[in-house]
Amino acid sequence: MAKADPPPTRQTPNSPQEDSPLLYRRMLPYLKPLKGRFILGIALGVAAAGFNAVLLMSFQVIFSLVLRGQSTTLGKTIDLPFGIHFNLADSLGLAADTPVGLTGVIIACAFIPVLLFTNGFLEYLNKYCLAWVGNRMLFAIRNDVFRSILRQSPGFFATSRAGELMQTVFNQSRVAQTNAVQLVQLVTNRPLTIIVILATLFSQYPFFTGMSLFVFPLCIWPIIALGRRVKKSGKNEELETGAMMTSMHESFTGIRLVKAYAREDYEVARFERANAAMSHNSIRWQRAMEMVGPIVESVASLGIAAGLIYWWYKDWEADKFITVIFTLTRIYPPAKELSKVSLLLQKTTYAVNNVVGLLDRKPDIQDPPKAPKLPRIEGSILFDNVSFSYRKPDGTLLETPAVSDIQLALEPGRFYAFVGPSGAGKSTLFSMLLRFYDPDQGRVLMDGIDIRTVTQDSLRDNIGIVSQDTFLFHDTIRENIRYGRLNATEEEIVAAAKKSHAHDFIMAQSKGYDTVVGDAGCNLSGGQKQRLSIARAVLRNAPILLLDEATSALDTETERIIQDAIHQLSEGKTVIAIAHRLSTIMEADQIVVMREGRIQAVGTHAELLATSELYQNLNALQFKET
Repeated sequence: MAKADPPPTRQTPNSPQEDSPLLYRRMLPYLKPLKGRFILGIALGVAAAGFNAVLLMSFQVIFSLVLRGQSTTLGKTIDLPFGIHFNLADSLGLAADTPVGLTGVIIACAFIPVLLFTNGFLEYLNKYCLAWVGNRMLFAIRNDVFRSILRQSPGFFATSRAGELMQTVFNQSRVAQTNAVQLVQLVTNRPLTIIVILATLFSQYPFFTGMSLFVFPLCIWPIIALGRRVKKSGKNEELETGAMMTSMHESFTGIRLVKAYAREDYEVARFERANAAMSHNSIRWQRAMEMVGPIVESVASLGIAAGLIYWWYKDWEADKFITVIFTLTRIYPPAKELSKVSLLLQKTTYAVNNVVGLLDRKPDIQDPPKAPKLPRIEGSILFDNVSFSYRKPDGTLLETPAVSDIQLALEPGRFYAFVGPSGAGKSTLFSMLLRFYDPDQGRVLMDGIDIRTVTQDSLRDNIGIVSQDTFLFHDTIRENIRYGRLNATEEEIVAAAKKSHAHDFIMAQSKGYDTVVGDAGCNLSGGQKQRLSIARAVLRNAPILLLDEATSALDTETERIIQDAIHQLSEGKTVIAIAHRLSTIMEADQIVVMREGRIQAVGTHAELLATSELYQNLNALQFKET
């Protein structure tokens, strides 16, 4: 069977730049509050590495006493590393010819698990402290990345994939933190461990140790070659994980469309492509990581074999050889882990790039320094010579402006309606009122205050919204209404529901206000979701109310109920409505007719029927005589 080609790697032209050491400095603020535990972890790693010298000298004493048989006495002087000469009989104040005996052997052997436990416990404490620091860092990083994403303007989300953002918040922040902590542990503990062990050996057997280790440079070439082959595999694995999460997110959120068009198999195939590409790159990366160990061990065994020949030639004792071999084998685990550093760096650098890129991304719309809060306003609005163009993903302006030279004054407490063909600029004016976008030219004023000079939160506190695309969270009815004002009481929530004609259908639910509405409100009808949206706006009680085609998707009876709820909601507020059904805005105080981003006419329904050809055409299309 022919070997299948690997899945193609998806390219992302907007990926951040890599290989900048300064990126890692950006993570230091997250470490600063935890520096005490971090330093303790490093110190424990150093202690664990240094303890290897104690461990190895202790083993040499134990092996010298035990492996020479029953004729061994406590008075034998043992030559230890660093020129130390140890005599157990002198240390204990016993006669030189005192035999070791079974009791002594048992005691000596009992020290082996104690020593290994002590060494292992130090390494455990080192890993635990660094893992504790890493998890606290991950907690803070994830929070800040999520916060940074939510601070971005709608223009950012228009060019970003939700699945990839989720991948960065959840997975790449974890990869950045986990691998960074692992790298810290590797570069602090492992080199020192190797140095301590080699120093211990060299002090006693320099030629033998050198002979055993001279082949180590042979490990470097295959590791470098492996690193080159899989250089992009770690990065591509993360890329394809983002593509897979995007596929899942879009399939789940668009499940009704998927079902309606019977596209389950298509979505599965799309998921499988991303999954296959991710698996392919993951296997390549894991294969390279796991091949490092056998390479190091195989090359190191050549050194041991050469050392063994030398040991036979020198006719040294077996107990010393066992000690030395045991010591040499303790070098290989840290050596294998160190050899993986370059491979870990490849994936870590990509993850840190993405995380830092989101952390440091400045929102397109920002509050001025020390911006004051906008107080509760009366509700007057002025579009003062406003022009705006949307931007392409590369940041350049579209050739056709969304709105041009808009000069419009809206008085508080009155009802205004925006009408016109699709693309006329109605929704763009709504977006600028909410300061989702700032004008390229001109100003938007509320009660005479330029909205760019105040905080965005305080601006939006003065605006309530009811739109056609009602979004409900997978939570209870109560919490979805409370979203309009988080500190609302139970009585205020119920009052808002009654005012929006939602209370009766809520009480008809199995759990009343505690009923969970399902994902995006899937357990409710369109009219019910709309009434909850109105209840949310009632609870907010803002002086400006934006109605974005709030009844266009409803049947006639439900529309009448919603219209009555909106009428109660609108009392005393400045209401601005976008409507395709002219029947819903015929009683507006002023109707603004728009086309191609410009205002064509302003007036009442009767005035516009007499003066505006565009409004006449819109009216004729909807009320055509039969």
